Amino acid sequence: MTNQNRLRLSNIALCVAIAVGSVSVYAQNTTSSIAGRVSAGDGKSVAGAQVRILHVDSGSLTNVVTDVDGRYSARGLRVGGPYTITITKDGVTDKRENVFLTLAETASLNAQLGGAKPKIETIEVAATAVSDLFSKSAMGAGTNIGRAEIEGFGSINRNLQDYARNDPRLSQTDKERGEISAGGQNSRFNSITVDGVNINDTFGLESNNLPTLKQPISIDAIQSVQINLSNYDVTQKGYTGANINAVTKSGTNELKGSVYKVYRDQKAVGDRYSRQNNTYTSALPFSEDTRGITLGGPIIKDKLFFFVAYEELSSTRGSPAFGPLGSGQTNVGITSSAIAGAQSIASTTYGMNIGSADIPSGELSVKDLTVKLDWNINDKHRANVRYNKTEQKEPIFQNFSATQIALTSNLWTQGKTIETAVVQLFSDWTDRFSTELKVSKRDYNSVPANAVRLPQIQLSFPGALPTGAVATAGPRSMVFGTERSRHFNVLDTKTTDAYLGGTWFLKAHELKFGLDYGVNKVFNAFLQDVNGNYTFNCINSSATYTYSFGAINCATATSAQVEAAVLENFRIGRPSIYQVQVPVAGGNLNNGVAIWELANFGYFFQDSWTINKNLSVMLGARLDVPKTSDKPRANSAAAAALIAGAGSVRNAGGFGRDNTVTLDGVGLFQPRVGFNYTFDSKRPMQLRGGFGLFQGAAANVWLSNPYSNTGTATRVIGCGTGGFAACPTVGGTFSANPDAQPILAGTPPAANVDFIQKDLGQPSVWKANLAFEHQLPWWGLVASAELLYTKTNTGIYYQHLNLGGSTRNSPDGRQMFWTDPGYNPACWSG
Repeated sequence: MTNQNRLRLSNIALCVAIAVGSVSVYAQNTTSSIAGRVSAGDGKSVAGAQVRILHVDSGSLTNVVTDVDGRYSARGLRVGGPYTITITKDGVTDKRENVFLTLAETASLNAQLGGAKPKIETIEVAATAVSDLFSKSAMGAGTNIGRAEIEGFGSINRNLQDYARNDPRLSQTDKERGEISAGGQNSRFNSITVDGVNINDTFGLESNNLPTLKQPISIDAIQSVQINLSNYDVTQKGYTGANINAVTKSGTNELKGSVYKVYRDQKAVGDRYSRQNNTYTSALPFSEDTRGITLGGPIIKDKLFFFVAYEELSSTRGSPAFGPLGSGQTNVGITSSAIAGAQSIASTTYGMNIGSADIPSGELSVKDLTVKLDWNINDKHRANVRYNKTEQKEPIFQNFSATQIALTSNLWTQGKTIETAVVQLFSDWTDRFSTELKVSKRDYNSVPANAVRLPQIQLSFPGALPTGAVATAGPRSMVFGTERSRHFNVLDTKTTDAYLGGTWFLKAHELKFGLDYGVNKVFNAFLQDVNGNYTFNCINSSATYTYSFGAINCATATSAQVEAAVLENFRIGRPSIYQVQVPVAGGNLNNGVAIWELANFGYFFQDSWTINKNLSVMLGARLDVPKTSDKPRANSAAAAALIAGAGSVRNAGGFGRDNTVTLDGVGLFQPRVGFNYTFDSKRPMQLRGGFGLFQGAAANVWLSNPYSNTGTATRVIGCGTGGFAACPTVGGTFSANPDAQPILAGTPPAANVDFIQKDLGQPSVWKANLAFEHQLPWWGLVASAELLYTKTNTGIYYQHLNLGGSTRNSPDGRQMFWTDPGYNPACWSG
């Protein structure tokens, strides 16, 4: 917002309008701008007027001169204020004090010089909401939130999503997961940028759009926030939902800081209502403690400044709600004797420590550090550098339900580290031409810290429930050893972005042009069961499958008999289900890791044209071209031609598709138009709108799957499941050594193969809006009506490949996924 507490006029007859738009055409930016026109009393332009723009707290100074049409423009200014703006011509000076600027917006300041010499006067600007809405640069749909609003609005999670929900076009679709949707779009199609660096979960595994449970940068380090839904600026990229754009605080000439603590527990949480039985349940005990400190100030007065923020979060994660018989949790039908028996067999027979059923409460721990330097190089050039590091450790309680418990050996802590750095340079080469250069880098790493390194082992107990167990619809089970999906699970991404943009102020036109580049290098290892995965069950006795205590029928036996049978099978090493994922002959497991990179080249041009005092239009376009030289390992069997079989099912041949297809070179041209018309009325009134095409970014996990699942790197072997033969009934199949798992005889089924449809591009949507605003005569209220329209241009979806309505099976049991024409699909087989 632009806020003038006082307008001091000297030797000038002044007609001035200061306003900013709800969403300007300079978004996904980290700075603010001022532009306007100076005219004489007769309406003629005043050329050569000196405009001096001073950021009071830091001494940052920008000088520009009006052109032959009396126009001026200043870009790359610090967000906030206060600013002092001085206009000088032929010894006559006009000074404006206490002016505040909003993130990524252009404040319009027009002055008329000449006429009778007025007295000094003070003008109070009370209708700040009006100044937020009425601006020639307001065209698209969005919301701005300054530091005052951040401090005034409560946020339980202390994250940008909470503040973004102040825009009514964003809705929370899942409160527990922090999931928000913009205009009905998938929550993973939003982007979150801070200082121009994308901090959201680009890989697409998290519903809250963030790679960590806590926002990677403390909200106390954020200066201003902008929510963009249909912002037609050509620098807008990488989302089809919403862009939440924020800028961090900077140091000033005054040394200042803060120390804070935020605490909450179950007493601050409301009771949960159950519709089933019309009752209220109190929240389980927990505590959440946030502590932090901020400090900013000068290193060299008026020249070099620093800002530092450090924050720690600790949040208890209660033990699982389910436990064995006799525990304080809801009792699953697992007895203490079954646990003790499994522990004894694991230790004495196999030399394993499988842990216990006493699950300790966990604690989420997050630490983040932000350091920022701002440098006023001179009146023409400004630079800043920001570094941030976040470390998170999250305890995970999986495999707990009304039918299952896990021992401590099956637990893990998910560790995550994020480091980001951004350098920005703002240069005013002339009064008409300025540039912005931005380079950023982000490293993200997520690796589980497992309690042990073992196979996963499950003991399954069918039949009668022991006394005191909750009623269940199926067998009960106990799981221990390394959780099957954490056997080889590493995610590492390295992202580099660069932006170079120029702004050329040419009379009534403001031309914006440049290019941006981004490359994301991915290492994604998600290989299940590489340590082995076993299930020991109770199998009905037969001539080849007997127990030391005699024959039993597992369906009718007592719970004690079933328990004894399962433990004996474990002791003998006689599983009912076993599988392990191993590399193909001559290969290694790393061949099953998705190692690839995806770059995007973006080119943009835009003309913001002030046609007259009432009408402004914006015309622009950008071109995005994805590039990758990495291809998945080729699967010749999958690429083999189709061979028709009997009836409607094709029984032979391959899939007839190339699994090495990528989205390399599938670019998208995106035209965009916006307008703003201001009416000549007693009270502010405007009509604004526009339309444009926006390319988003598919979650990288979707695009990584074809590199992981080629069907040529690994194979799954085993027994008792997935088309394998039954497990041997005589002799031990089990091995406790994760590096020496049994290789059983037989032909394993083919591995999954993932395909990408030819000509697949990134998702894209058309967006349009039309809005009318009018200031009412009461208390500065504004009546507003806005229509926001979104239509999918190309969307990604997944579907089993299907020919003629019938599933096609290959000889080895693989199934294809098929897509309808006219869409933009990704597809795979399984």
